[in-house]
Amino acid sequence: MKSILNPNHSPMKLILSVITTLLLCSLLSSFSFADTGIKGSIKNMKGESLSFASIIIKGQNKGTMANEDGLYELALPSGTYTVVFQYLSHKSLEKIVNVQNDYVTLNVNLEEQSISLNEVKFSAKTEDPAYTIMRKAISMARFHILEVSNYNARTYVKGTGKVNSVSKLLKAVAGNKMEKELGIKIGQTYILESINDINFSQPNTVKEKIVSSRSNFPKQIQQSSGNIITFARTNFYVPNMGGLVSPLSPSALAYYKFSFEGMFEDRGVQVNKIKVTPKSWGPDVFSGTINIIEDTWAIHSLDLKFNDDNGNYTLKQLYSPFKDVWMPVYMDSGFSFDAFGIVAEGRYVTNVRNYNLTVNPKYHQQPVVIDEKIDKAEAKELKGQKVDKNLALKQQSMTRKQLKKVLKDLEKEDKAEKKAQNQDVNVIRDYSLDIDSLSTKRSNDFWNTERQVPLTEYEVVGYKQADSLNKVNEGQIKKDSIKNLPKFKLSHIWSGHTYNYGPRTPLYGYQKTLSFSSPAMANSNVDGSYYNTVEGFYLETGLKYIKRNKLLSRLEIGTDLRYSFGRNKLTGLLFGTFVHKYTQLSVKGGQFVYQYNQNQPITPFVNSIYSLLFEQNYMKVYEKAFGQIELRHQISPKLTGSLSFETAQRHILENIANTKPIFDNKNREFSSNLPTNSELSDVSWTNHSIQILNAGLSIRPFAKTSKFNGREFISNYRNPNFRIRSKWGFSKAGDFNNTEIEYEQVFDLKRLGDLRLMVTAGDFLKKPSYFLDYKHFNGNQVLFRREGLFNSFRNLDYYNYSTNGSYIEAHAQQDFRSLLLTKINLLRLYGLKESVFANYLYTGNKNFNYLEVGYGVSGIGKIFGLEVVSNFINGKYDATALRVKFSR
Repeated sequence: MKSILNPNHSPMKLILSVITTLLLCSLLSSFSFADTGIKGSIKNMKGESLSFASIIIKGQNKGTMANEDGLYELALPSGTYTVVFQYLSHKSLEKIVNVQNDYVTLNVNLEEQSISLNEVKFSAKTEDPAYTIMRKAISMARFHILEVSNYNARTYVKGTGKVNSVSKLLKAVAGNKMEKELGIKIGQTYILESINDINFSQPNTVKEKIVSSRSNFPKQIQQSSGNIITFARTNFYVPNMGGLVSPLSPSALAYYKFSFEGMFEDRGVQVNKIKVTPKSWGPDVFSGTINIIEDTWAIHSLDLKFNDDNGNYTLKQLYSPFKDVWMPVYMDSGFSFDAFGIVAEGRYVTNVRNYNLTVNPKYHQQPVVIDEKIDKAEAKELKGQKVDKNLALKQQSMTRKQLKKVLKDLEKEDKAEKKAQNQDVNVIRDYSLDIDSLSTKRSNDFWNTERQVPLTEYEVVGYKQADSLNKVNEGQIKKDSIKNLPKFKLSHIWSGHTYNYGPRTPLYGYQKTLSFSSPAMANSNVDGSYYNTVEGFYLETGLKYIKRNKLLSRLEIGTDLRYSFGRNKLTGLLFGTFVHKYTQLSVKGGQFVYQYNQNQPITPFVNSIYSLLFEQNYMKVYEKAFGQIELRHQISPKLTGSLSFETAQRHILENIANTKPIFDNKNREFSSNLPTNSELSDVSWTNHSIQILNAGLSIRPFAKTSKFNGREFISNYRNPNFRIRSKWGFSKAGDFNNTEIEYEQVFDLKRLGDLRLMVTAGDFLKKPSYFLDYKHFNGNQVLFRREGLFNSFRNLDYYNYSTNGSYIEAHAQQDFRSLLLTKINLLRLYGLKESVFANYLYTGNKNFNYLEVGYGVSGIGKIFGLEVVSNFINGKYDATALRVKFSR
């Protein structure tokens, strides 16, 4: 369902415009638009239109698909052709047609597929034959991935979408912003269609070129987001597709139940119809049917659906044979979205034609696969036979286990050959996208020839409506674009805003942006407007300017300003970052207020609520004037190093005099701005200067890389990550050193869900003189738990157990697919998720052991989560607490 939207092109200089126009005219004149071919309608035997049926010219690489009304059109030179009509769950139909001097009208009606159960007999005591079929298909899946060395094809891609309604709450918050600023009208269908060329080569290189694209999007969206939609290579032979478990995954039997629904014949092959049902419903599994070809165990077609807490999704695929390899020629996916106050629906359709592929004979084989679980006698006979990888696939029979061994040997051989040729075997995906400079300027004649899918009546109307609206708004849009500067509005003072400068560049967005962070709205850059007992009410705002050069480099410069009403003081800092390929250089300096624990275990918002309403000021802050420089470099995908140096003047801060909460609790007073600590009776300190040197190394031993337009990105999900960090401090009061190592990993426990672990161990080789430099842990003493800090505790004092000695902390969380409440399908499909967790802390100075265990439910109202946690100190039960978190 994912697509890449691309921006518009920059205006050209006059001379380039003239040259481009001449080239375009030359190109168009070179086209010989066919005025002969076939056209007609495709319906079922009841006379109902078959939307997006597939049309293939047998023995050639030509084809198209019908539109939503079942109408089709295919340009062909004069001659005699065998035309194959396909539609899911219907018999394929072949028609011979003679094309002469005009379009031949060929209307067809397809029969529903007749399913036969006569050849298969099974009882309640025997295993459903679907399981042996699927085990064989799973064992051959990797062969089908590898059997095509390379291919190129032309694809037609169309996406349609419509916003059906917007909630009253969203209207109240956003007003008519969607229509006013984006031009999107509720109830209108929007269309985006594209002609794309695809080139694929093993193992994972895809080059895609947008030849032409058009849409009826409002000009505002076309100018800001572009007109491009990419081709989705949805491959069910791959075990996992964007978090969804394929029915052909090696672990599929842990997720799905299969049932045999019969067989049918299509173009000389027998096809098994298999019903797919999740063992437990969730957003990562499909339901529906998949059709598997007998003997080759390849996919013939499929009709599946899945759900998540945002909506419902459907996916249909149809395959056709090219050089005896069944390749996907058509995909139709739809969605209905209902979340965040928006109800919308959409559809994404692709048609592939002009396949030109090269078959790899090493993997394009058809062994007789023996299922050890069913054919025990044959498997026993084959068990002792030695398998030669060079001859194995030519043998008549082999077990699934032998087949797996052969595959492993063949791929090992391929890997050795690539290493010998100095090819990088750690690249798991290499995708490049190019946009033809004329992609949005093609003529109607070009589209009439290349689309070959007639527009429906409502699509024609949609284009006409868009043209009319665009003409009405063209003057104002042109006027705004001439200004070439973003427009400031008074509302931006309240909401903040990002101002985009210049035109968008294809693929990489705006080259220059300026972001203003409002003091009224907290975000990742600034706190916003809050309260603490040291500063009283304060405002924080910021500006950040970014200049990008595609994926090669990025420059960021900015400032954050903070004004304290209680101290009547303005503080601020300047920062800058320059990134070039795999190296990042950052500088920062100024005078600012920070928490003792710079991970900010308590957010300014929560601290404001507790301070003003409950007279509990958990946040402890200090001020520092500093300068800092940091260098980070990705040495390789498996190794990243960092080094930073800071010189600072640190100042202690006290609560402002006579500060009072909104509700004054007679039995409680605000605590000092100095934390309390079990290891240090007096945590007070004096203003001082200090220099701090940090060095770090991140080690990813099994990391792979993916590429986009030549730029490498690390892919290390579910693999271990090791970190080594060392911190040195130098001051007149004494030096210190803290060194620690850390391990983190996410494990896929299949049906049980995901298990995430993080373990950190460290020590001070030299003790620090100031409490600021102790090792602080991410505690929590309030009802609301901060989301985003995995290495945090639910019920640990913020600073009482900070240490200047050795320590070990461990965090584990198991997110279940199905546990207690989530065994109820309705709750699970609604988006409810359950987890159990445990957090542990040991400090050597006090021989202190702290353990907390708990249970959590998230996705309540699609926003909130609740957790119940019990903690134990030195093996004895201490307390039980309730925690609330925000899921989004």
